Amino acid sequence: MLHFFSILRAALFAGCVPPAEGVDPLRDPGEHWEIDDLERPPREVRIAQVVEATNRARARAQDCGEHGWMEAVGAVETDEALAMAATAHAHDLATMDALSHTGSDGSDFVERAERAGFGGQPVGENIAATFRLGESLVRGWLDSDDHCRVLMNPRARYLGVGLYDSASGAPFSTYWVQVFGH
Repeated sequence: MLHFFSILRAALFAGCVPPAEGVDPLRDPGEHWEIDDLERPPREVRIAQVVEATNRARARAQDCGEHGWMEAVGAVETDEALAMAATAHAHDLATMDALSHTGSDGSDFVERAERAGFGGQPVGENIAATFRLGESLVRGWLDSDDHCRVLMNPRARYLGVGLYDSASGAPFSTYWVQVFGH
């Protein structure tokens, strides 16, 4: 039996960087194999993943908890001004070291979208921190009643996604912002 576990351990770590001496990740999972240790895809790729995952989610009816079932809605297209507003707010969140829909200057998403030059009407904002991959991020928003309602808003036609990677060791290392408009 001991031989079986030695083979299993060797198979699990084949091709991986071995853990530090004395560390047994099988007994202490996650603590020594953090996603921050992995190379992150480029910023543009991660943003594109969020846009794609958002449109896949919008293409299906979603259970938004207290807001009930939201019908499938059309895809959103990216908007440069909304992306600028979202990116600026993601950077602001990292600077504040906080998660808030209110900017450090007291602004809300509507003011930030207008300031960035969005010509339509902003209709909602989602924020998050620590999610690394597009699918995980969107799934987290769908699992939250209010975020799900924003993501599934049938009035939304445009989307801007902002991402800011803060310094390693910060409480939140990646800040995400989605701003929807029509």
